[in-house]
Amino acid sequence: MAKVRLVYASWCPSCPAAKSFWTRLRQEIPFSYEEIDIDTPRGKELAERFNIRSVPTTLVGDRPYFVGVPDRQRAISLLKSAR
Repeated sequence: MAKVRLVYASWCPSCPAAKSFWTRLRQEIPFSYEEIDIDTPRGKELAERFNIRSVPTTLVGDRPYFVGVPDRQRAISLLKSAR
């Protein structure tokens, strides 16, 4: 099962759309999902480790794949190949 982590910020205007995107997609495709605020210690650690400079950023497995709201078809393809 794919592991998806969304790094977001409470002050980010695009982050609610990214959260909604992943929440809706989980209804169609099973995957592990976690939201991490970049302003928390864990979020800061991930930002440093993966060189995250923009939010929302989506990590799939241990790699950043999307900045901003993901493209639906690309996300589906990635999740299906990560199973």
